[in-house]
Amino acid sequence: MMCFKKYSLLILISLVLVSCAESRSSRYKDTSHLEMPPEMEVVETEDVVVDKYEKLTNTGLGDKFVSYTGPADAPVIKIKKLFDRSWVLVEQALKLSEIEITDKHREQGVFYVNFDPDARDSKDTELIDSVTFFFFEDEYDEAAYKLTVKWNETDTEVTAELVNQVNTDLLDDDEDEDFGGSVDSGTMLLKKLYKTIRDDLPLD
Repeated sequence: MMCFKKYSLLILISLVLVSCAESRSSRYKDTSHLEMPPEMEVVETEDVVVDKYEKLTNTGLGDKFVSYTGPADAPVIKIKKLFDRSWVLVEQALKLSEIEITDKHREQGVFYVNFDPDARDSKDTELIDSVTFFFFEDEYDEAAYKLTVKWNETDTEVTAELVNQVNTDLLDDDEDEDFGGSVDSGTMLLKKLYKTIRDDLPLD
């Protein structure tokens, strides 16, 4: 009799456990009470291919980061970048403009260059320019310049100072001893650098 009661009790417990399991599993199986996510419209987009030419045209700092200012006889290039970055930009602009760097001292912020305004960049010289090159008269002499790159509170300033003429000819007795057209070419040097940094300098 005792065994029958234990057996009945075990059967009752088993039924209770089975019913609980079924109710729990049925609760998780029933998803009717769950909120359905909204249906999203699938929009097909075309892959945008950036042309290599477009990448190349995105060059130069633009007027936002570089300016050409100061009096006509003492112009200044102002670059809104720290000294280290500005030094690299000036060196890149000199090389891109094919201006010869004869010496440089980064600690002093100085480049020494040779510049001839009458010289033409090889990238801009076409056949017809090569022919006319031999017939036009040089207006300026090649000269050596000292470019100073200096940080000044909010931006980096670049100035040019004439050092001496590279090609000096014997002067006539009635001519004053000066640097002739080379005096003005310092301004042309800075203008060339300014335009290169603003418009043509490839950026990373």
